[in-house]
Amino acid sequence: MEIDIVIVPEGKGKDIVYSISSIQVPNVVTQGNSIEQAKLRLKEALELYFEEAPKEKQALIMIEQEENAPMISRMLL
Repeated sequence: MEIDIVIVPEGKGKDIVYSISSIQVPNVVTQGNSIEQAKLRLKEALELYFEEAPKEKQALIMIEQEENAPMISRMLL
């Protein structure tokens, strides 16, 4: 399953951390000292979340399989 993520750098210089969350599961948020660490921590957090909420995971899989699934994009104003 693929998910869309949002990564937000916080702080400056050596104190920077990266907050990360998923658009599909916005109530699961974590952070890391690098983008890769943040992604790994989010993956672990989502796995734990879906263990406790398997119906939520199934719902996301069903949306992913739909032909008219929502799309995420960006545009310049």
